[in-house]
Amino acid sequence: MGWLWRSAHGSADDLDPALRDFLNKQAPTGPKPPLPSAPKEEPAATPAAAQAEPASPAVPPQSQFPDGRYAHLWKNYTPQNILDDRGKNEQDKLRDLVEAYNDRKAGIGRIAMENCAVEYMEQFECFRNPKTWKATATLCNAESRVFNRCYDMQSKFLKALGYLTMDERAPEEDERIQMHADKLYQQMLQQEAAIEQAEKEGRERPKFESVLSRQNLARTMAATASQPNPYPSPQDENDVWSKIKPESRKAYEEKLAELPVEQQEVERMAVLGELKAQTGITKKVEEAFVEERLQRMRRREAGRATIGDQIKYWWGWG
Repeated sequence: MGWLWRSAHGSADDLDPALRDFLNKQAPTGPKPPLPSAPKEEPAATPAAAQAEPASPAVPPQSQFPDGRYAHLWKNYTPQNILDDRGKNEQDKLRDLVEAYNDRKAGIGRIAMENCAVEYMEQFECFRNPKTWKATATLCNAESRVFNRCYDMQSKFLKALGYLTMDERAPEEDERIQMHADKLYQQMLQQEAAIEQAEKEGRERPKFESVLSRQNLARTMAATASQPNPYPSPQDENDVWSKIKPESRKAYEEKLAELPVEQQEVERMAVLGELKAQTGITKKVEEAFVEERLQRMRRREAGRATIGDQIKYWWGWG
């Protein structure tokens, strides 16, 4: 390898002329592309200027350079979901609403299964290899009962926390709702264990507030400032129940009164969360129908009515 260096006494960085010529021939030619430079820091604005011009991001969150580089390329950027919506007709939008609501309902079951993974595995192991004669004789009834109760209660907590609602949420928000539902379930199990222990020891039964009470939800969700409190105000609750037939509400209240006191608040909040979700999807569908009717009227006025528009006009749909 002596050909790499001119002499043994020379500097270690002094390459042989033949090697230097070879590297120069292989090196790329032409001007080097300049690297993007960070925007110059502007002087701090005065309080008056700060109030006059509210701070706004120079680039959308899709950019990998939040400091403002390449801002001119993002000037006319439109998110892909908005572009997709522009190409959809009224029927496509209605179908999307129904599919989104059905996905939410399916998500309730999927998340409840994730939160009850331990209980499910205990049931599965019992079915595969029962450890006692009692488990074999009862077909793992005890393990199945524990898992079914976990699944049912987790589903109710998710509904009560507003998972079914059609509000725009980031995936992180859905994960927080899942975490809070499991936290409430574990808290409920701790309360039940304390009550059972007190009854065994002959002590007075301890009293706990409902895990879905306003105060308990505030403590449970205190770590997540961005998550709104799902507990409805009396006005919101009255608005939801006002859309339910009086006879249906009366039948529900009679059925609710038959449950134990500690379960009534959980059941009530779960039903209320489901009703809120149904009210929200109904409102969105009504808005979609109104928008569809306005589009039909505009096409008729412009002389571009379709056969479907004409049939709906004959049927009195506007």
